[in-house]
Amino acid sequence: MNNHISNQVRQAAKNLVSEKQTAYSFNPKLPIPQEGAIFKKEIGLPAIGEHDIFVQVQAVSVNPVDGKLRTVTNPKKVAVLGYDAFGKVLQVGKSVTRFHVGDLAYYAGTTARNGSNEQYQSVDERLAGHPAQKLTATQSAAMPLTSLTAYEILVDHLGLDFQSKSAQGSKMLVINGAGGVGSILVQMAAYLGIEVSVTAHSEASINWLKQYPIDRIYDYQDLNENLADQKFDYIVFLYNPAPYWQTAIGHIKPYGRLVSIVGTETPLNMGPLKNIAAQFSWEYMFAKSDFNHDPLSQGQALDEVALLLDAGVLKSTLNQTFDHLSAGNLIQAYAPLDSGKTQGKIVLTAPFQ
Repeated sequence: MNNHISNQVRQAAKNLVSEKQTAYSFNPKLPIPQEGAIFKKEIGLPAIGEHDIFVQVQAVSVNPVDGKLRTVTNPKKVAVLGYDAFGKVLQVGKSVTRFHVGDLAYYAGTTARNGSNEQYQSVDERLAGHPAQKLTATQSAAMPLTSLTAYEILVDHLGLDFQSKSAQGSKMLVINGAGGVGSILVQMAAYLGIEVSVTAHSEASINWLKQYPIDRIYDYQDLNENLADQKFDYIVFLYNPAPYWQTAIGHIKPYGRLVSIVGTETPLNMGPLKNIAAQFSWEYMFAKSDFNHDPLSQGQALDEVALLLDAGVLKSTLNQTFDHLSAGNLIQAYAPLDSGKTQGKIVLTAPFQ
């Protein structure tokens, strides 16, 4: 395994001193948007493992999980957050087969290593995909984490197949559909032939969702009444499931499936699911990457998503762009995420300042 930085990487990073790079770390004791919650620091270039690609980061996106991890992660172990990236491969580990020097890559990565809010990042090639050729760097950087989450909901939890489109005619309800995951999930579900309904409330969210192939948009206030006698094969929670649990129980079909990506401290009563043989499961995108569980499936999923993006079946969920990476811009980008009321994705592009 080559843990040394090659001459090619040194040349690409010639502005760095003593093999250092600019990164943005975090203070877990300071809330966003307080100054100092995110701050610039110089750190060493990462080692390159045998399965790693060494990437010059060109664009990153932000996600609600960053905020959650910021409060529980020890910055002495993982100093850099960021779980969406697009960049150029500058070096590859000895066992890498899917990428070559000069290739472009996009990925979410793992929370077990430094994230993408740094100039140069090493990431396991099995977690990375080849980005869509027709998308810009910013459009591609918006996609990895949310696309993987949506893909795993559909394939790993709901048992659906992108090749056979076996879900034709089924119905799905997405709770909180206008965010990053919802914006790509509804597109994928519609591609599979699912009749998609979502919840939203604000005018901004409703207008954002109108660009996607959605059958119905329900106001999440008084949702049970608004749904009337509707029944769904699938219900996906992209928000705390507890406030909607009883409504979901009343509107899931026998043998239906419910999935949540958001945890809750409120116990969920599973009893009513038994007599209708319905199933509930949790989706956590980092379950694969953090525990080395079938990591290649994530790279392959991103390759498949890129093909669908190039074909025009899916479109990027990019909504807002910051034209450089800085502590101030990261704080501004993170600030609205805690509300759960954002639309689409926010991306920040190099240079690092």
